[in-house]
Amino acid sequence: MEYRSEFTGSPVVVAIEGVLTFDDHERFRELVGTLADQTPGPVVFDLSGLTMIDSAGIGMLIMANDRIAKRGGGLRLRGVSGQVAKVVELSRIEQLIPID
Repeated sequence: MEYRSEFTGSPVVVAIEGVLTFDDHERFRELVGTLADQTPGPVVFDLSGLTMIDSAGIGMLIMANDRIAKRGGGLRLRGVSGQVAKVVELSRIEQLIPID
């Protein structure tokens, strides 16, 4: 997993690229901690550069949603396509996290 973030403006946009699997959980948890500590408003995860996600990756998105919501913000996903879209659809994550 690689990511780029724009901490200017609202919402904060984080572009996540590559794969998001259990192997990325520590780095992803650090990213979410930074977002929760430093951004008071909404956050958008741009997944257009993500080529693969597994069930652990879905769990990490849910954890991020919970953590960001607890500090008063909201999480949205955008750019969901390909294999990622299939896994997102099967998981029904859109019931918890809005998808643009």
